[in-house]
Amino acid sequence: MRLSYDEAGSGECVVMIHGHPFDRTLWEPQVAALRGCFRVLAPDLRGFGASPVTPGRVAMREYAADIEELLAGLGIARAAVVGLSMGGLVAMELAAAAPERCWALGLIATTAEPPSPQDLRTRDERADATERDGMGVLVDYMHTGLYGPACPPAVRARVDAMMAAAPPAGAAAALRGRGRRPDYRPMLAALDIPALVVAGTADPWSTAAVTAEIVASLKRPQLVAIDGAGHLPNLEAEAQFNQALLTFLGRHRP
Repeated sequence: MRLSYDEAGSGECVVMIHGHPFDRTLWEPQVAALRGCFRVLAPDLRGFGASPVTPGRVAMREYAADIEELLAGLGIARAAVVGLSMGGLVAMELAAAAPERCWALGLIATTAEPPSPQDLRTRDERADATERDGMGVLVDYMHTGLYGPACPPAVRARVDAMMAAAPPAGAAAALRGRGRRPDYRPMLAALDIPALVVAGTADPWSTAAVTAEIVASLKRPQLVAIDGAGHLPNLEAEAQFNQALLTFLGRHRP
């Protein structure tokens, strides 16, 4: 699977993995902030942005394998891996599969817990509706929790347009795959990798309890809670997020 991607800067590699139903432009502020110190890769996951769509269902491991293939093709032997929401699941897959190739881990507004049977049913139903009726179904759902109360209107407008432009078949395939994700807590417990865990205090999905489960599973966690931010702390609190990420990566750079 040949992924579309943006690349900037030089030095140790940092891979930025977007969430669902977004694309690589989610990370534009971070690419700009990191490119002076690192080689930054921001791919479009399979089914999003300019990458090819696989209809039906795509597992988290398949998204990770696509990124492994991209890194191999570019001759990159090791990288820090930063993922937001579903991208965090993909980041965990990458780190668990080849911990020696991951020099740092960033888990942003995500979860390590497996879905409940109800969650699986709900995701499958939402996937079917998205395929049938278009991205409006998913955009409406995302509006129930995506943005914090102080989210700038310009961020809302940009992200709404990004979501609306996503291929419905790609978004549906990701929903079905995500509903069948494993329990990542044992995988995290086996890792000896520095990990930055970031969540917004106004995120109704990656709550304090969900985030605490991630932190408790890690050997070397650093937690950053961003006051008032929702599910997109990298955009809602861009300066604070970038400073935390740069400091963390700078401290653990090989």
